[in-house]
Amino acid sequence: MFIAIADMITLEDKSNFREFHVVVDGDVAAAVAAFGGRASASERENHLWIDIAFVQELAGDTADAEWQAQFDAMLAYANSKGWIDEPANRVEAHIQPLG
Repeated sequence: MFIAIADMITLEDKSNFREFHVVVDGDVAAAVAAFGGRASASERENHLWIDIAFVQELAGDTADAEWQAQFDAMLAYANSKGWIDEPANRVEAHIQPLG
């Protein structure tokens, strides 16, 4: 799955739990600004910390029990790699340029 930032923020490819990234036409600062406080820059270049609850909100009606179980498994894997900030409840995602 990935978050696309264009005129609005959307969650795309919602059932793909093997990938997680942000697609934006701009840099980290532009992406952070687009999230309106729901993300922050990571200490790693071209990465963001994104509120996990916001990702769930973006999933909308797709976020049924099965989707949530797979999302939780994805987060567990991310946690094993150090890509979860537990105190802030955020997951790290890399940024891919639009196009």
